[in-house]
Amino acid sequence: MRRYISDWKGLIFNLAFFLNGLLVFLLIFESRFQVPFWMQAVGRMHPLVLHFPLVVLILYSVWVVTIDKPESTRWNAEVADTLLVIGAFTAAVAAFSGFVLSREDGYESDTLLWHKWLGVAISLLSIAWFGLRKYLMPWKLVSKIVAGVFVLVLFVGGHLGGNLTHGEDFLISPLGPLEEETQSVALEEAQVYEHLVKPVLEQKCISCHNEEKSKGNLQMQTQALLVKGGKNGVLWDTTKADLGLMISRLHLPLDDKKHMPPRGKVQLTEEEVVLLAAWVKAGSRFNQKVSALSGQDPVYAYAQKILGGNRTEEQYDFSAADADEVKKLNSTYRLIKSLSAESPALYVNFYNSANFKSEEIEGLMPLKKQIVSMDLSKMPLKDEDLKTLAKFPELRKLILNFTDITGATLNELKKLEKLRELSLSGTAVKMAQVKSLETFPALKKVFIWSTGLSTDELAALRKVQKIAFETGYRSDTVILPLTPPTIVNESQILSANGLVSLKHQIPQTIIRYTLDGSEPDSIHSLVYSKPVFLAKNTLLKARAYKDGWYGSKPVNRLFFKAGLHVDSVRLVKPADQRYAGRAGATLIDGVKSDNEQNSGKWLGYNEDFQSYLYFKKPVDASRITLSMLRNLGGSIFPPTRIEVWGGTDEKSLKLLKVLTPEVPLKDIPGVEGIVYEVPFEKQSVSCIKLVAKALPKLPSWHSNKGNKAWVFVDEVFVN
Repeated sequence: MRRYISDWKGLIFNLAFFLNGLLVFLLIFESRFQVPFWMQAVGRMHPLVLHFPLVVLILYSVWVVTIDKPESTRWNAEVADTLLVIGAFTAAVAAFSGFVLSREDGYESDTLLWHKWLGVAISLLSIAWFGLRKYLMPWKLVSKIVAGVFVLVLFVGGHLGGNLTHGEDFLISPLGPLEEETQSVALEEAQVYEHLVKPVLEQKCISCHNEEKSKGNLQMQTQALLVKGGKNGVLWDTTKADLGLMISRLHLPLDDKKHMPPRGKVQLTEEEVVLLAAWVKAGSRFNQKVSALSGQDPVYAYAQKILGGNRTEEQYDFSAADADEVKKLNSTYRLIKSLSAESPALYVNFYNSANFKSEEIEGLMPLKKQIVSMDLSKMPLKDEDLKTLAKFPELRKLILNFTDITGATLNELKKLEKLRELSLSGTAVKMAQVKSLETFPALKKVFIWSTGLSTDELAALRKVQKIAFETGYRSDTVILPLTPPTIVNESQILSANGLVSLKHQIPQTIIRYTLDGSEPDSIHSLVYSKPVFLAKNTLLKARAYKDGWYGSKPVNRLFFKAGLHVDSVRLVKPADQRYAGRAGATLIDGVKSDNEQNSGKWLGYNEDFQSYLYFKKPVDASRITLSMLRNLGGSIFPPTRIEVWGGTDEKSLKLLKVLTPEVPLKDIPGVEGIVYEVPFEKQSVSCIKLVAKALPKLPSWHSNKGNKAWVFVDEVFVN
């Protein structure tokens, strides 16, 4: 029996010795080591296995320290040897899996370096300790020194690992609050970003997005880094229905792999999600004060809850709504919440304009006696929808900013006898309709900036005594920038008519555009008057201009002209299974992916891309367009060579054209779609072969230098 136990321990020791040898070998050749796909699962095991050796080795070390004499009955050599050999083996497993995990993107820091080498040291020391255990009996002073040093190394290594996973000072932060955490700020002096938004990001986001650990090449510890974004692009975009990357990922189901924070991390509360969405929707200003907000603004309500304040909450004479009814009517992009914990009053926020329908307002009728505030900013709201809104008798605040209303039915809201605050900024209301608001029974404040009203009309409104009209001007000399025009077409792939439509929410605004890639100006660029016909692949850029305003920021979109119908596709090799899209159908399904490499609409290759396109009947072709992706930080590079072959079948192909894109000489931040047009002499073909050769070695300036680059393709057009 003793021999069996000894053999068992010897086997474990030999396995641990082998893993340590393999680990040392990989460390020596670390710059050349690329983790194969199947091994990534081993790296992801690191958080699961690292705690076991910590506990076992600490237990063994403490046991050694407490033994004071050779004949002690508290020492059991067999049990001690078992603990140490298991600790040595699991330490080797944890160190090896940690090394594999460290090769993934997002772990570039001194903390990682120290944590990695301490982990290796723990593994090597534990295997050496087991091998020399006969010479390091626990009652010897040198053994106790070794045990004490070992415990110290374990704690330091664990602390650094906690910093990588949970943020700096994760282990020691409970020992005492940081000085700034004890400082309070008066509600009147608080800033929305500094005192509300920033603490949420620090508590829920920065642990994975900091200088020590930057998942997705995203860091969030400063304003500049927030604005910069990561490898998947900028964090917010108010021109998008879902407000951009950050807010859309907060709203994803918890089980979705793109949901943020990821499953297992502390999630944002509903109030915190509303706070971030409202901050982004309002322009993501870093210097806005809480005191500038309305008392019924959800951000102000959040500030009162977090920071306190001496404003007396309004008392309501109606009963609270049924909690189950509120829960039933809540949806991913329509949030219904109480103004405060004890209040029966509710506020409603709408988020996704693409999914909005007028019926969603009608659907709130079961709560009409409790809803006191509603925010419909940037929703495709129509004039007739105001008749439905007039059915909510308890409404005190209504936000209709940048909706499609013209003001034709604005008088319908006069039925709201308790409406005190109305926001019409960015709408097409006219002076006569705005003047009629003076007859509303309880209305006290109206926001009317960024509308088509003239300077004189706005000045006249500011003189009104009954209602405070907020026009956005501090004096008649202030000039405000216009918002960018809207590109109406949702798809980047144009149908047969090839028409692109533009619009702007402020009347009498002039939209100027270009089709040659140049920046539109207020003098020479084309003036938009009707839908623009595009006969080929075109980058459209547009800006808005109006007298008395600064020109808007440009908006642009690349449009593809739908090509000849391809009957079928064959990929010479399947794409990497992480970026497999819909296999060959991805190239011809007419669905243009966004710049998110994990969208499920890209074909990703860590080798050369090759495919065949087949036509049932011969077609006359003279141009191939490839839609590809560039994300240099993520090792996704332009191809070094594009080949187009054509013929009647695979065996009779001839080379039609070769294109050799330039390799970037330095890093180009961000993620961007790129397009390659390959023209050739018109040919009658039934089969086309496409080849896009991947860069064989990443350049010396790249963090993964020496490794092979990726190529990503999502659409192919034959014209």
